[in-house]
Amino acid sequence: MRLAVHEFGSGDRTAAIVHGISGSGLLWQDFAERLSRRHGMRVLAVDLRGHGSSPRSEHYRLRDFTDDLVETLPTDLDLAIGHSLGGRALADAAERLQPHRAIYLDPALDVDAGVAGRRLLTYRMAGPVVARMLSVVDPAVPASLRRRLRASTRRWDRFMALSVVQELDAHRVEPAVPPVPSTIVKATKSRLLRGRYLERLKAYGWDVREFLSRHEMQLLKPEALLDALEDVLRAPTRALSAV
Repeated sequence: MRLAVHEFGSGDRTAAIVHGISGSGLLWQDFAERLSRRHGMRVLAVDLRGHGSSPRSEHYRLRDFTDDLVETLPTDLDLAIGHSLGGRALADAAERLQPHRAIYLDPALDVDAGVAGRRLLTYRMAGPVVARMLSVVDPAVPASLRRRLRASTRRWDRFMALSVVQELDAHRVEPAVPPVPSTIVKATKSRLLRGRYLERLKAYGWDVREFLSRHEMQLLKPEALLDALEDVLRAPTRALSAV
């Protein structure tokens, strides 16, 4: 499936952003515009199938999300960023897309079905609920972001929730050498990544970091998150750590 793509900024380098479940490319506007200004990048933010302006489907398998990214995005991107479900789809697509650097924000790589199921059931009920939740965590969340949150959650196909949970539980990412230089940013008290799993990724050369924020770190703290990633954003490289 060819996905809808939202473009932000301009520059000599190109980055792609892949949102999580119930989100959309437009939800990343604040983060994308900051990334573009700070690092001279043209930023492409996709809408996954069943989200935003992309078509709905009868199928929401992990391989469908992955194949859509490969069909839609250019190869040899300077940077690719994936969050949550989008991080999982990007992890599966990275070998074919070959970005210079991949960054995974609290990605759904090692998901416990019970935990994920409870979270997604909340999201199924959620546009205004998620917006209120974030504004309670940080009252400074602007009204414009809360409006985009409501709009994104209204436009996603909520019937994918059970299928996505089952897929994530059945097809976890087995630790291995990453196909491109890769950074994982774990949210504080993440429910999608466990400590032992992350240690195994480190042993294979993944750059693993923790960021003091909730799962929705790119919405709550976009500037601080960019600060925390300054070193990999400034100088992307294809050199992998030795295993």
